[in-house]
Amino acid sequence: MSRRSTTDRSDFNDNASNASSNASRRPTINFQEIMEDLPHHERETGERLRRHLQFFFMNPMEKWKVRHQLPYKLVLQVLKIVFVTMQLILFAEMRMSHVDFLEDTTTVMRHRFLKEWNDDRDALQYPPAEGRYSVYDDQGLSEHLSFLINSYYSIRNDSFASFSYDVVSHPSGNLGAQISFESIPPIEVLIDRISNVTVNNNTYNFDIREVKDTKRLNLTETEVFQIGQSDDAVRDILATRGITFLPEDALKISTVQFKFRLRTIHYSPTAGDQKPECYKISVSIKFDNSRHTGQVHVTLSTVVSYVNVCNGRIIKGQVSGVGWSFDTLLIGGTDIFVLILCILSLILCCRALIKAHLLQIKTSDYFENVLKNKITVTDQLDFLNLWYVMIVVNDALIIIGTVAKISIEFQDFDNSLFTLTSIFLGMGALLVYVGVLRYFGFFSQYNILMLTLKRSAPNIMRFMTCAIVLYAGFLIAGWVIIGPYSMKFRTLAESSEALFSLLNGDDMFATFYTINDSNTVIKVFGTVYIYLFVSLFIYVVLSLFIAIIMDAYEVVKDRYSDGLRAIEKRGCLRDFVESNPPPSELGSPTTRSAYAPSNLLNLAAGNDSSRALRALHAIDNARDWLSSLRDGTRFQSFSNPLNDSNEDVLADQNANGNDPHNSRPSNV
Repeated sequence: MSRRSTTDRSDFNDNASNASSNASRRPTINFQEIMEDLPHHERETGERLRRHLQFFFMNPMEKWKVRHQLPYKLVLQVLKIVFVTMQLILFAEMRMSHVDFLEDTTTVMRHRFLKEWNDDRDALQYPPAEGRYSVYDDQGLSEHLSFLINSYYSIRNDSFASFSYDVVSHPSGNLGAQISFESIPPIEVLIDRISNVTVNNNTYNFDIREVKDTKRLNLTETEVFQIGQSDDAVRDILATRGITFLPEDALKISTVQFKFRLRTIHYSPTAGDQKPECYKISVSIKFDNSRHTGQVHVTLSTVVSYVNVCNGRIIKGQVSGVGWSFDTLLIGGTDIFVLILCILSLILCCRALIKAHLLQIKTSDYFENVLKNKITVTDQLDFLNLWYVMIVVNDALIIIGTVAKISIEFQDFDNSLFTLTSIFLGMGALLVYVGVLRYFGFFSQYNILMLTLKRSAPNIMRFMTCAIVLYAGFLIAGWVIIGPYSMKFRTLAESSEALFSLLNGDDMFATFYTINDSNTVIKVFGTVYIYLFVSLFIYVVLSLFIAIIMDAYEVVKDRYSDGLRAIEKRGCLRDFVESNPPPSELGSPTTRSAYAPSNLLNLAAGNDSSRALRALHAIDNARDWLSSLRDGTRFQSFSNPLNDSNEDVLADQNANGNDPHNSRPSNV
């Protein structure tokens, strides 16, 4: 008895669910009856509009069955994936070579100009094995300055690399040739300090006016020799040039920078398309005393820029009769082909978006003026294909990135240009791969991901709004309270990175361990803070986030048997389109005749002054010109027709007994 009642309730729930599902699919307005009461001209226009909308909402596979047209945009996207991936692989190799060169150059500069710099400091370790590179007394400062000056004037002889000074020209045009001592450029010294500090009766008076001094160390060969013999000589030699580092200067001087420029040539035989390149290295060694704590932090930074002071070419490995290597031809050919593919894809997608906009205008006019039923904003957004918008964006990114990449290959080296190029090409490639998901969505077995994301997006946005507010509260509290006592909470960005790592269950013990135990209150608070954050966000917030996605997945899976469109919310536009269902056999001659361009709307009628129409005409004129190069065959877009005609379709209409004159395009 209990089992029967349970079964009855289950059947009742299933019937109620099916009834609600059928009710959701039932048209809210009977457009077929409304159109039957319209005059013949308006009814014929409505039929054309409905067929046009049905064709517009077909997927590429259905359009292929109807028109037997090659899906050009799909083919372009597949080709883009192949060649953009190849382009990125080639660019990544070149990018890696240059970044490795920059990092290796900086490493060499640190070992050459920073006293007692060791290999452990070059390795990226977490937590760091050693503290910040610093000097703590006057003797240490003198030793570092002496080491710096000696290294600079002996860089050509002691370094196992092709380093030279930044001079106008080299004797005999040879970078490795010796130059006179007087021709060596002097080191530039920049001192940032306050005006003065005086002490009267244990009262410190600070004149905080900023003073920036710039001096040039024009040292003689004898002075350099004395500095090499004794570190103490550097203080007397610098004092003669107005540069002193006395104890009374400790509160005045904030920073001291030593700047100089070198040149080097870079060539890697292991790189595929690597030509000898000359670079200028701007070196800046900074002694930072801004905190005035007795610990002077020492940092070295380099800026490497390409200079056209030498020419290089590869003698072997060139293609006969061309003068370029095979790798150069491969990279250049790939760039040009990717550029052509993206331009064609950009034109076709813009054309499809423009036609959709014109169709939306025609549909809105017909609904408002004839059917007396204004379509909603949601229905209007159905005409905007966000996939095409994304493809347009990725085409623009790849085009810009490819042009910048070509300029780099023509020796227009700029590290910032390299960075922007990698961002443009990387983001463009990401969007190319994401755009292919659109075509997977046309198959019911592969559309579950997109439908789940679409279904759960509103709830996720509302949930994330509350979660972000809670996260921001923990972020600010952790940064302010724990920041001074933990290296992982020093800045707001580092605090956010630490909390996000904890949210994903990473680096928990290190976060506990790095809180300094010198302050017991902060140590206890930090421990409780981390326990509370992990418990709340991992066990509650993250679980609820997953539950929202799973709930959407269950809804999509339960309704999958009713068809994909049953999952989407209906509107009057969909009711109008489905008021007369399309033929079941899309490949039949009758269906092909019904959806021929001549039996659909003429989007050009009444829009002669539209900017979108003028842009569309320009694209179609270019299409016709390209078609004339292919023995006069027409290029038929896979998008909606504008004002196309097809003689083969008209011939099929005549063969089937249809009068083409009764199928003239009508103006809305």
